[in-house]
Amino acid sequence: MIWKRKIYLSLTGLFMLMASYGQQNNWTLEECINYAWQNNLTVRSSELNKLNSEIALKESKFALLPSLSGGGNLSKSFGRTIDPVTNGFISTSFVSSGVSASSSVTLFNGGALRNTIKRNELNLDASEFDVQKAKNDIGVTVATNFLNVLLGREQLKNAQFQLESSQAQLERTKKLVNAGSLPMTNQLDLESQVATNEVSVVNAENNLRAATLSLKQAMQMPADEPLEVEAPEVSVDNMGFISQSPNEIYNIAMGVQPEIQSAELGVKSSEVGVDLAKSAFLPSLSLSGSVSTNHSGRARQLIGTQQVTVPAQNIGFVDGTNQSVFSNPSQQTVPVYSEDYGVFNQYDDNLGQSVSIRLNVPIFSRYSNSANLQRAQIAKQRAEITSMNTRNQLRQSIESAYNSALAALNTYNATLKRVAALEESFRATEQRYNVGDVNNLDYQIASNNLFSARADLIRNKYEYIFRTKILDFYLGNPITLQ
Repeated sequence: MIWKRKIYLSLTGLFMLMASYGQQNNWTLEECINYAWQNNLTVRSSELNKLNSEIALKESKFALLPSLSGGGNLSKSFGRTIDPVTNGFISTSFVSSGVSASSSVTLFNGGALRNTIKRNELNLDASEFDVQKAKNDIGVTVATNFLNVLLGREQLKNAQFQLESSQAQLERTKKLVNAGSLPMTNQLDLESQVATNEVSVVNAENNLRAATLSLKQAMQMPADEPLEVEAPEVSVDNMGFISQSPNEIYNIAMGVQPEIQSAELGVKSSEVGVDLAKSAFLPSLSLSGSVSTNHSGRARQLIGTQQVTVPAQNIGFVDGTNQSVFSNPSQQTVPVYSEDYGVFNQYDDNLGQSVSIRLNVPIFSRYSNSANLQRAQIAKQRAEITSMNTRNQLRQSIESAYNSALAALNTYNATLKRVAALEESFRATEQRYNVGDVNNLDYQIASNNLFSARADLIRNKYEYIFRTKILDFYLGNPITLQ
């Protein structure tokens, strides 16, 4: 029974491990992106397109090999019919069968087979870049929503801190009002301020909940599943700014971004498509061969000959006397057939082979070959336009991202100075308020200004982080907050 106990302990440990894993709900950005890759329908569709390209490439390579097909038949005939072996009419029932095999191979077709393989190889490479592009798109979307969750979390902390500060100030004010040091209006004003801060906390909670839902939807995760993201230590001071210029970033992105690679492969594929259309104007040469045999249930095998004596026969009468005239007896050689002719023996004896070579020269195709060539040339021009448009979009996106990152950095630095100044102003106002030198209205204005500036600082911080990560992504680096 020891082995049963070991199995029980092993299963218990496995279930505990699975349970602990299920309770671990802190997700890093990389884990969120990997989860989205596994569940995103666009990514899965791109992977299926890649699989189709792999099948097409394999099919075009196998087209170089000879084809092979075989067949057979078995039939029973009744009444007057033709014996397939003797080719003579017979009036009896019999069974017949036949088997055949044929093969053909293309020797030359204007390079169409080779060009098809080349084009399918380019299409497969392009489909791999398309899969990477789909993953990049979902990765950027997940990263954006992930940062929105972190932003919402910090804004909630800021709102809660503001509420706690107002509540603490309200408690001190109540004591001063009870002691007669401050009028009752100060307490009422602070109670209104606390209520306002409570609304801000509720709004921040709603924003965080909405940001978390958007992240789950981007990950294709059900809304009722728990999700807690892990907030890394991200400092703007340690990040710095991208040292490359927009043009330098663009030149690097041209070599690493998958949509650029896919578009360039599309142009090359369309060029091969033009060559493929031109091959229809050239002659084609093919070689084919076949093997066939059959059998008939009425067939008999010739096994020899024998001499047969033909007796005298009446061949006529003598005119005038009507005397009978007889032929002389004779010896004749006649064939001798077996009583049975085996199926496999007939297959062996009736075996036939053929080999043929075929040359096809296109002379007049009713304009179809010319039309296909023109379509291929148009497809090439479209691919070139698509490639140019993709490059232009990439350049514009990089220029916009660079300007946005620079603006976000400047805004963040300005807001940082503003927060520092408002903190000093609020500290001095709070001290004066506690001794009665500042009225409640001035205190609330100073508090609200500081709260608003801190909220702007948090928003500007994550705006700059996001814009910087986008530029880093264009440089070919993975999306990460480390």
